[in-house]
Amino acid sequence: MPSEAPKEMEKKVKHEKKRHDEHRPAANWVNMALGVIVVFALVFYPNIGPLPGGKKPVIDVASNPSFAPSDAWCESLSWMRDNTPDPFDNPNFYYELYRPPPQGEGYDYPQMAYGVTAWWDYGYWITRIGRRIPTSNPGTGTYGEAYLFTAQDEDTANKMLDSWGSKYVIVDNDIVMPVRKFYALAEGSGNKSENFFDVYYQPQQGILKPVILFYPEYYRSLVCRLYNFDGKQVVPRNSMVISYSQKVNREGQSYREITGVKSFSDYGEAAAYVAAQKSDNYRVVGSDPFVSSVPLEALEHYKLVYSSEGTMVQPGGKLVSEVKIFEYIE
Repeated sequence: MPSEAPKEMEKKVKHEKKRHDEHRPAANWVNMALGVIVVFALVFYPNIGPLPGGKKPVIDVASNPSFAPSDAWCESLSWMRDNTPDPFDNPNFYYELYRPPPQGEGYDYPQMAYGVTAWWDYGYWITRIGRRIPTSNPGTGTYGEAYLFTAQDEDTANKMLDSWGSKYVIVDNDIVMPVRKFYALAEGSGNKSENFFDVYYQPQQGILKPVILFYPEYYRSLVCRLYNFDGKQVVPRNSMVISYSQKVNREGQSYREITGVKSFSDYGEAAAYVAAQKSDNYRVVGSDPFVSSVPLEALEHYKLVYSSEGTMVQPGGKLVSEVKIFEYIE
């Protein structure tokens, strides 16, 4: 078949180009509209915060961010926003602009302002969802919360909260779990995690199985007295004492193997038994973070004001609220 003449070919190309250009504006508008939707979904929508009732936007679940507030955190901070005094006596202050203080000076807070103390990771959530003033956030870094949460007596903890001007303390499940954030608490307070808990190996049917055992210092820490026991008095039904031997495996790694277990109905008896031993390889321990092996006094200045509906499963199948909010009463 003979090819088209050059002039006819040129006319055909121009015609096709004109048809294509006529449809281009419509396509551009469609692309721009889609672009706006995508930008809104990725940038603005996740920052809207929880929906009414504490529910999170769908985009939070779909995008599966590595560190985002859980439903329990959204629910708890929404409760805080609606049920605690506004630190500026004006709910709309959150949206207002303010002038930064002169260099080297702090912001002049009103008399009614107060702080909310939690682990510093959660500071931005407290600001964004709860609209309250966190003691610290990821931008400021820790403000000494590790010392607060590992404090072994109430008076020490109270002095820190007084100096920070805190009125509420928030704790969650992660912060009391050894394999989660409690490890960071121990290290951040200048201690070692082994001061609060350790891994032992227990012979079972000819096999050594690892178990985490908790020391009295773990149960006495403020964070455990708050989250695990709601600040209430605890009288242990029994206190367990283990004996162990220090061994080395084939790879040259040291480990502790349990050689004996003895239970006492009274902590005083357990402590006296350990003190009477010639060897240092005896310890009072607990196997359940929610069952203290040592007596605990009720906290006088901490009132549980909110427990999240969202729960976590604990040893023995018990359900415990994931997030708890306490009011600090001076």
